[in-house]
Amino acid sequence: MIEDISVRYLDRFSKKPLNDPVFIEGLPGIGQVGKLVAEYMIHVLGAEKIAEINSLYFPPQVMLDETGTVRLARNELYLYQSEKRDLVFLVGDHQSASGEGHYILADCYCDLA
Repeated sequence: MIEDISVRYLDRFSKKPLNDPVFIEGLPGIGQVGKLVAEYMIHVLGAEKIAEINSLYFPPQVMLDETGTVRLARNELYLYQSEKRDLVFLVGDHQSASGEGHYILADCYCDLA
């Protein structure tokens, strides 16, 4: 049976304690503003991708990546660590397709933060 939500941490990520972290969510929405800003910050800061999140609550769609390969829709976590405080970014392809899914995914994201 497929899990409702699957979080896969990348092998290179070591789960060390975070330093006064801030969680920044940039998922698609009206005007894509949050998504674009979060992706820009990830790029400028050089944040490292630490996890991929798949869920049955995402719309039943696939995405085409830069190489032309089809993949399931997913969201991703990125981490930027600094001396002052760490930043954890949530970006991705979709928000939930249902009201119930929004609550369940939000609960998962809070647990991850």
